[in-house]
Amino acid sequence: MKDTLIEQFMCLVEKIAATSKCSYHFETDTDIYRREIHAIKLIGDHSSLHVSEIARKFGVTKGAVSQILKKLEKKGLIQKFRDEENNTRMLVRLTEKGQTAYDAHEKYHRQYDSEIYDFLDKISPSELKIINEFVEMIDKMWDKHL
Repeated sequence: MKDTLIEQFMCLVEKIAATSKCSYHFETDTDIYRREIHAIKLIGDHSSLHVSEIARKFGVTKGAVSQILKKLEKKGLIQKFRDEENNTRMLVRLTEKGQTAYDAHEKYHRQYDSEIYDFLDKISPSELKIINEFVEMIDKMWDKHL
């Protein structure tokens, strides 16, 4: 059972990795890739983030985040502006088009992820804790494999 679970999980990881080259429009006229829409989600969830915060939340370098943000800005999905409290930092927020993509992404997940939320709502707090511990362990394990 344990080996089967690990194998299924690794197959899931490969499926997710394969989607990184797929793009969707998310109700806009622009191709938006998986990493980009997740940056949009993060920015939409937390107004006025700066590059370092985004990098920390994604677990990637500031340079990697800067590349994503340049693409999003070029596509008209985000806007950069200077932090009034700290002139050395640039903050980002969604444009109207970015908000449209954010809303479409949220709608997509509400529609297609309802089964997992229903499942999680039905299990006990102790079972939920075990699942959480498993995900945290996989996250730490993944860092070793990169």
